[in-house]
Amino acid sequence: MGETVLIGRRLTRWCRELRWLVVGLFPFGGSLWALEVTDQQAYRPPTQAWVAQVLEGDSAVSWAELEAAALTAAFRAETQNRTQAMEGWLLVARWSRLLGTSQRVITDRWVNAINTAKLGHANMAPVNLAPDEPLSALISSACAIELVSNAEFSESFFNLLTPYDFLPRVLRIIDGIYRADPSTFRRYEQLALAIAVVFDVVPPPDWPHGQVSPRALPRGRPSSGDVFAFWVESDTKRRTLHRLESLEASELKFVVCAAAPLAELRWVQQRLDFDFNALPRAYDAVEYRTDRAEQSVYLWPNSSYTLPVILELGGICIDQGYFASEAGKARGVPTLLFRGAGLDGRHAWFGYLDAQKKWQFDVGRYAEQKLVSGIAFDPQTWGDVNDHELAFLAERFRLLPTFNQSRARQYLAEEQIRLGEFAAAEKSARRAVNFEPRNVQAWEGMIMAQELGGVALVKREATLREAARAFQNYPDLNLRFMRTVIAVMRARGQISAAEHEERLLARQLSTDRSDLAIAQAAELLTRTMAQDDAPTQLRVFENALRQFGVNGGMEAFDRLVSPMFKQTLTEKRWNDAKVILAIARRWLPIEPESQFEREMQLLDHQLERAAR
Repeated sequence: MGETVLIGRRLTRWCRELRWLVVGLFPFGGSLWALEVTDQQAYRPPTQAWVAQVLEGDSAVSWAELEAAALTAAFRAETQNRTQAMEGWLLVARWSRLLGTSQRVITDRWVNAINTAKLGHANMAPVNLAPDEPLSALISSACAIELVSNAEFSESFFNLLTPYDFLPRVLRIIDGIYRADPSTFRRYEQLALAIAVVFDVVPPPDWPHGQVSPRALPRGRPSSGDVFAFWVESDTKRRTLHRLESLEASELKFVVCAAAPLAELRWVQQRLDFDFNALPRAYDAVEYRTDRAEQSVYLWPNSSYTLPVILELGGICIDQGYFASEAGKARGVPTLLFRGAGLDGRHAWFGYLDAQKKWQFDVGRYAEQKLVSGIAFDPQTWGDVNDHELAFLAERFRLLPTFNQSRARQYLAEEQIRLGEFAAAEKSARRAVNFEPRNVQAWEGMIMAQELGGVALVKREATLREAARAFQNYPDLNLRFMRTVIAVMRARGQISAAEHEERLLARQLSTDRSDLAIAQAAELLTRTMAQDDAPTQLRVFENALRQFGVNGGMEAFDRLVSPMFKQTLTEKRWNDAKVILAIARRWLPIEPESQFEREMQLLDHQLERAAR
C-alpha cells in the first residue's frame, strides 16, 4: 500500500512538471513564445518590470500560465534556500490564482463562509448572481500590475485576508483609490487596504453598539474614496497623533471604522486638544449619569447622538467608551470599544494604541467589577475580535523577521498541500512553526498535511498537543486544539481517557477563563434545548450553573439563563420558567440593588405578564 502511494505521488509530481513545461513552451495554444523564468530571475524576488512585461506584452499570458511559471520559480528558489525570492514568487502565484478565479466562485465561497460563521445581518442586501468572469475584470491592468508586483503590499494583503472579506468589493475599492492617484496610493497603501477590508461589507444594525437608536445615530457611511482622502489630509496636515504611514493595515482598520461622521471627526480635531497621555481622560470627560443607571435607562434617551451632544449631556459607560474611542480615531489612533460582563453587571470601556505602539486595553475597566473578558467588533468581519487576535495585536510579532521566515514556509506548505505533496508540506509547516510558534496557519497546515497524508492518529494527537502547548498563553486557541485532541482520542477508541481529559479541561477553564467554559456549556445547552425533553434541559441547565455560575456572573446570565428562560416562555412552560429563575438565584452571585438584580426582576415581570 505504501509503495502504491509513493508511486502515485511521484506520478503527480511528474505530471505537474510536465504541465508546467507545456505551459511554458506553448502558452497560447501552439505559440512557441515561452514564459521563461531563468535561474537568475528565480533566485531573486520578482520585479515590477518583469510582471509588467508579462502582463502587458503583445503576447500577454493568462493568469493560469503566470501562476504555473511563478510556482516553478518558487520551488527552484526553495532548492537554493532563497527564502525571500521563494516567498515573492509564491505571492505572485497567489495573486494569479486569485485574479484568475471566477467572480461567481469567489462570491459563492464568501456566502458559504458568512453563513457558516453566522455573520449575516439585517443590513446586508441580497447577493445577486455574480458574473462568470475572472476577478481581474474588476480592476485596471495598471492596478493588477501594482498588486502582483508589490511584495510588501501583497504580504499585508494575504496576512490580513479572511474568508469573510467580500473580494469583488475589496478589489474595486483598492482599484478606485489607486486609479485616483497612484503615487498617493503607494504612500498610503496600508491605509487603502484597511479601508478596503472595512468598507467591503456594511456594518450590522448594532454597530458601534446597540444602546442607541438609528434615529439618534444614523448608520450611514461616507464613500471609501472620501474616507481615504480625509485620512490622507488629516495625516499630511499633522492632525493625527500617529503618523498613518507608519501603521499596518491590521492596526489602521481600527481607525477607519469610525462610526461618527467625518464632520464630527473634524470637530474633534479642531476642538479637543489632547495627546497620547491625555487620551484616557476622554473617557471620564463624559460625565457619568448615575440617574440613568439607577433607573435602568440603558438606551440613549435623546434625539441626537453626536459627539458634542454626548460631551454636553453626559451618559453611561457605553457612551463614555464610544466618545473616547471615536475621539481617538479622529486623531488617527486605533481604538476598540469593549463591552463586558462582570459578576454584578455589564460595563463598557475602550482600548487604544499608545505612542510606543503598544495596546492599552483597559481604559475605564474597573477591577472591582471583576469583568471576565471584553468583546469588541472586528470591523473587518463585523464579528467579535477573538482573544488571541487581541494578544497578537499587542505583541506585534508579525513584524519580526522570524515571522517573515515562518510565513514563507507556511505559504510553501499550503502550495504543497494543493499539489498532494503531503509529506513535504508537513516538513515545510514544521520549519514554519520552528521559526514562529505563534503562526496559527502553519500549525493548521501541518495538521491538515498529516490528516490528508494518512498519518497515524497517535502522531496527529501528538502534533495537536504540541500546538496546544504552543498556545498555552492564548486560552481560546489552546481550547480549540485541545478539543481536537479529545476528538482524536475518541477516534482512537480512548473513550475513558478522552472523557478524563475533557473534565480536566473544563475544570481548568472554570478557574482561569470562566467565559470560555460558559461558552462551551452554552453550546451543550443549545443542543439540549433543540433535541431533549424538558427534564433533561433543566438538569443540564442546573449542572452548568452549579459548575460555572459563581465565577460567571452576568456572563452566565447572558449565555445560559436568558436563552433558556426565553425558550420556556415561547413554549408557555410557565412552571419551568419559575424553576429556571429559582436555579439562577441559587447559583448566581446576585448582589442587592445591583444591575444584576434589576435584570432578574425584569425576568420576574416578564413571567408574570406572560402567565396571566
